[in-house]
Amino acid sequence: MLSVLLDPILPVFAIMFIGFFAGRFGKVTDEEARVLNKFAMTVLLPIFIFRAVALAPITDFNLAALALYAAAQAVLYTFGYLLARKVFRLGVSESLLLGFCGVFANNAYYVLPIAKLLYGDGGTLPVASIVIMDAILVFGGTMVALEARKGRDAGAGLALVAARIAKLPLIWALALGLVVSAGSIALPDPIDTFTAFVGNAASPIALFAMGVILSATPLKPEPVVLATSTIKVVIFPATIALLLYTLLPPADTLPLFVLASAGPSGVMAFSLALLYSVRTDAIMQVTVWTSVLTLATLAFLA
Repeated sequence: MLSVLLDPILPVFAIMFIGFFAGRFGKVTDEEARVLNKFAMTVLLPIFIFRAVALAPITDFNLAALALYAAAQAVLYTFGYLLARKVFRLGVSESLLLGFCGVFANNAYYVLPIAKLLYGDGGTLPVASIVIMDAILVFGGTMVALEARKGRDAGAGLALVAARIAKLPLIWALALGLVVSAGSIALPDPIDTFTAFVGNAASPIALFAMGVILSATPLKPEPVVLATSTIKVVIFPATIALLLYTLLPPADTLPLFVLASAGPSGVMAFSLALLYSVRTDAIMQVTVWTSVLTLATLAFLA
């Protein structure tokens, strides 16, 4: 597992450390980091997601395992939201994102490279299928909920909120990607090259922006941070393992679904918080602490 830590985990997160020092020494301001994050979320990420969905072999996915995975996510997302909202008395949008943190792992840029290194290209399909499902249901659904909340806070009616949601680049990216995948349409070479080149910049820019903001954020483990981190690091992977190993027949791919659930909270929660002007302190701490704590669980599961 040491080799996995050295490559790809540390190289991926090195850009966040660069952002941290850039912020700490005043080379990049908080406002500049927010502009970078908005660019990553509204331009680069939709391109990345379009390509990922368009190229996904959806017909080869283990739908039974994905259904159980999604069911666990729905229950624990709701639990995390209610915990943040009712017990810790946080706002609706922040509670949504903390619920998101508890079930959305950094699979695309963290677990997927680990799975590829350990199991080869043939062993990455379960993790890739979760990346696609998460992009459509969990990330897409959370962004729609945040957009709806933003519209309601601004006094917009239902029709206007729906119109705002329909204009989200992410929604168009998901829809177009599904059309291409379902129709088995091959991406023309220029589009394939463009989406690969541009889409891959989304995560590094988001991580850099996170590092800048982190440089001014004290890492104090608040109770809500501890609770959300426990859901992500312990409860969610344990629930996935329990469901898969008790309700499905034995299969070589099941450990990879558990491995995917054990990844740290994805940086996208933080990016969404910046995009929708939600308090980032607790969300960022969950991302950082789970990134540290999951090193042990990933080492064990791998």
